[in-house]
Amino acid sequence: MNNILLTSDSVARRLKRTMAGGKATSVHKVLIHLWFILVSVEGWTYHWTKDETMSWNETREWCKNRYTDIVMVHNENVTNFLKKSMETITSPYYWIGLKKNEHTWIWVANGQTVKYLNWAPNEPNNKSDEKCVELYITKETHSGQWNDENCQSRKHPLCQKAHCLNDTCTDREDCIEEVNNFTCVCKPGFSGPKCETVVSCDPLSVPLHGRMNCSGLFGNHSLNSSCTFSCAGDYKLEGTAELICSSSGSWNAPPPSCAAECFPVLMFGGGLMNCTEGHDSKRSACSVQCPPGHVLLGFVEFTCRADGTWESSFPLMCASYVHFLFALLVSVVISVFCGCLFCWSKCSQSKSAVRLRTPQETVNQAYGTEHAPLEGPLCSE
Repeated sequence: MNNILLTSDSVARRLKRTMAGGKATSVHKVLIHLWFILVSVEGWTYHWTKDETMSWNETREWCKNRYTDIVMVHNENVTNFLKKSMETITSPYYWIGLKKNEHTWIWVANGQTVKYLNWAPNEPNNKSDEKCVELYITKETHSGQWNDENCQSRKHPLCQKAHCLNDTCTDREDCIEEVNNFTCVCKPGFSGPKCETVVSCDPLSVPLHGRMNCSGLFGNHSLNSSCTFSCAGDYKLEGTAELICSSSGSWNAPPPSCAAECFPVLMFGGGLMNCTEGHDSKRSACSVQCPPGHVLLGFVEFTCRADGTWESSFPLMCASYVHFLFALLVSVVISVFCGCLFCWSKCSQSKSAVRLRTPQETVNQAYGTEHAPLEGPLCSE
């Protein structure tokens, strides 16, 4: 088994032997001190073996048991570093951590889609059984380039060891592995020399007829804080019920509002009701369309007011023309009947009033019968 980079322990042993032999000058001591600083912050280290070959799956298990994972060659710097470090190695083919997932090449160590590509000419040839990738080392014309290969083929393993530990950076920083180095960078939403500044979002207001509850690790209106909303009584929430402050300094959705809720509109006869939002009692503006051969008994359009009442609403019905004409004929007959009944009632009342008169009329005997007054109303009995 071979290590491409010297480990901290091996460097320390060499330096101790140099100092013990009396060869260390003051300049050497300064260089030794600087070297100890460098090896204490080194990032990825690369390891391989030329003593045995294995399949791709066996290679990954071998790397994970001894180091961190099978190697990721995710930029030109890594390619150049490996070529320079392994140029004297006689074994030419090494597995790397790139694998095809359906039609996409993925780095298995972090699950990211491949962005940096370094395929050899005419590769990948996309054969159905070639879903893993090998790295050429000793071929002069293709050194450092890739070839897709059957995962059961036997190649030499090439591994990487990470030096970003859980406590390498603060909880507000991400540890970025690099070749022979690592960097702590502020996570999204944090800024400043020590990532001490936390992004904040604009304060929110409680909606009319509603309630709001906010909480967050860095404050009620700071990074990752959340505000939940609800409405009182007969009001419904319009918008997102929970808002979260994102790393960009803005809420993930516009603030919601509380609106009065209208009661369901009754619909009969198979008509089609189209509303601008929601359904049933959640509707705000609706229109009705009857099927062919039917007539609408009611309003075509109606809107829910802010106070929770419909602008125009009563039971709606789509009636067929036959039923409509029949209902119209019945209504005419009923109207005529009621009119006659009303007239008969009036005449009866007038006749009764004449019969019940108490004063007696005195008739002049000299007055001729032909000029005698009428004895009753004009209505016949």
